Amino acid sequence: MSVTVTAVLLALAVVLLIRSSKVQFGGALVCVVFGLVLGATPAGPAVNSALSAFGSWVWSQATTR
Repeated sequence: MSVTVTAVLLALAVVLLIRSSKVQFGGALVCVVFGLVLGATPAGPAVNSALSAFGSWVWSQATTR
C-alpha cells in the first residue's frame, strides 16, 4: 500500500503544480512518461524500493497523528 500512497501524493503534487501555473501540462506529461520509462529500466527495482520506503514513512507519519 505504501507505493500507492506515494503515487497518490506525487499525482497530487503534479496537479497542484499544474493548477498553480508552476508547470505546464506538457512538462508534467514529460515527467510522468520519464517516470514510466525509468521504472521499466534496470533501475526500476531501486526506484520502487525507494518509493516504497518513502511511502511507508509517510503512511506511518499520517497514521500516528
